[in-house]
Amino acid sequence: MRERRVPFPLVVKLIGIISLIVVISMGLVTGLATWFYAEDSRIRGEEQNLLLSQILAVQIENELHSLYSGALSFLDTLREFGGSAAAENLAGGNYFARNPVVAYLGVPGEQALHNRTFLAAWELEKETVGIILEQNATVIERASAGESILINVSGAMGIPAALLAAPYTDMGSDNALVLIFSTEQLQTILQTNAASEPYLVGYNGELLAHPDQDLVLLEVSYGTDPLVEHMFTSPLETMQFQYELPSGELFFGAFRKIPFGQATVLSRISREVVLGAALAVVRQNLYLTGIVLVLSVLAVWFFSKTVSRPVMALVQGARQIQEGHFELSLQPSTRDELGLLTESFVQMGQGLAERERIKDTFGKFVNKDIAEQALQGKLELGGQRKTATIFFSDIRSFTAISEKLDPEAVVEFLNEYMTLMVSCVEKTHGVVDKFIGDAIMAVWGAPVSQGSAEADALLSVKAMLMMRKALLTFNQDRGGPGRPIIRIGCGVNTGSCLAGQIGSAERMEYTVIGDAVNLASRIEALNKPLGTDILISEFTWELVREHILAEEMPPIRVKGKTEPLRIYAVINLKGLKGPQTLAEVRRLLGLSAPAALNTPGKKEPDWETEVKYEILPE
Repeated sequence: MRERRVPFPLVVKLIGIISLIVVISMGLVTGLATWFYAEDSRIRGEEQNLLLSQILAVQIENELHSLYSGALSFLDTLREFGGSAAAENLAGGNYFARNPVVAYLGVPGEQALHNRTFLAAWELEKETVGIILEQNATVIERASAGESILINVSGAMGIPAALLAAPYTDMGSDNALVLIFSTEQLQTILQTNAASEPYLVGYNGELLAHPDQDLVLLEVSYGTDPLVEHMFTSPLETMQFQYELPSGELFFGAFRKIPFGQATVLSRISREVVLGAALAVVRQNLYLTGIVLVLSVLAVWFFSKTVSRPVMALVQGARQIQEGHFELSLQPSTRDELGLLTESFVQMGQGLAERERIKDTFGKFVNKDIAEQALQGKLELGGQRKTATIFFSDIRSFTAISEKLDPEAVVEFLNEYMTLMVSCVEKTHGVVDKFIGDAIMAVWGAPVSQGSAEADALLSVKAMLMMRKALLTFNQDRGGPGRPIIRIGCGVNTGSCLAGQIGSAERMEYTVIGDAVNLASRIEALNKPLGTDILISEFTWELVREHILAEEMPPIRVKGKTEPLRIYAVINLKGLKGPQTLAEVRRLLGLSAPAALNTPGKKEPDWETEVKYEILPE
């Protein structure tokens, strides 16, 4: 098609005046001012971050020395009493009254004093302290050798708490002084109004104190934090630097080491927060630029009529397209680039409307992701090996039900039933592969996995439990003439299969094929003889066994397999209300336990002519 030439180019009208004013005002004034102010903000932010870590380190170190010195003085007092129990009890009561945050003070083999008031307030037992001391015997031995170490014991105490082990020399013998205390005061020290995030870590990177108390209770390790890693490798006691997280976010970090206790105060602040003040300068410069632009608008006022009206019409058209109204009634009002753009815009809307109609229609017959790929011309024959979870369901005695109803009634109740079941599949990120009469085949893990085979398998089980619940609701008002009660059987297997486009270049279908698919179909058929509604293979069971309640059924042998296979009847998810045994499931669904299971080679009357499985003796 011959390219149309624009008789009156818009660039001739506006490029001279607008380019000169806008480029000079916005580019020069805003750019330079913002850069200078941002650089100044960065320097001040780094200095304040470093100063904060130093101040907090001094405060925390003083707090630790205060606890340690008070404990030493108390032990000296006990020595002076010379073994008087009454005096020691009085001194201990006074000490713990002045140091209510201390839960335990002890010297291995010599002294072991518990703050009964502290333990009672937090509902703790002396045995808890004993367990903590036993678990940290190595740390106490290191303190006897001359080190001072501060560690987190919040997990065992159930509150933010720490253990301080420091050298203690008494009568010429080396020992250790052990303090277990609440870190509430350390938490308070770190609660600042600064924009930085301060936190305290121990010698091994374990979090000791943080404004977020929950992180301390969880004893989170910051050993892999880039700031902590840099601190460990640096010989300096205090330092600041810029680093990047794996997410790409930039931070200014600083640290100050505390020799006593081998702890470190670290502080970090996001680069975006530091440079946020520069945005205020940007706004001021934009105000100035606005004044310049007003003068520009006045200069090009006579030209604006040929620009503003078509542009506003295009804006309205864009909003209509955004809302899903693709058929536009725009007419070009100028003979320049905007007029040509308006014509192209209308044609684009018509193309989008046609594309949406095709997509909506096609999406009702295949998965929407597949429909999108088909419209983009990305569908090709072939597939790839995937580990997926395959699901089959079937309505029990559907042939007998359909023979008693008019065809219209069969289609009506089948559509209603399918709508409920498909909703359960889609809510759990599954894909309906196909409908086979009254049967449904669905897949989790293809074409898109939810992260792992375990996650896909668990979602399939959740979908089947949702189907069970939905079917119970569906059957509540059924049971009369023309409205039969529906019972279904579901079977699931997880395994390797081939997923992709199967068919020919003229007609293809996305599906999964392989032994794993066949086994899922066989398992579904076993629900009727076993008196169950949900069965999973041993391969699926191994993936979800930690999350579900299930009962092992008799082993089976399926056609084409020599080794017996184990199958399981799904009862419920662990921790949820509802049936807790297979017997409760059967009572809930009105199913009967099998009187006697078939023997190998024996064929039930309802089975297919070819025996595709047999139930083995337990």
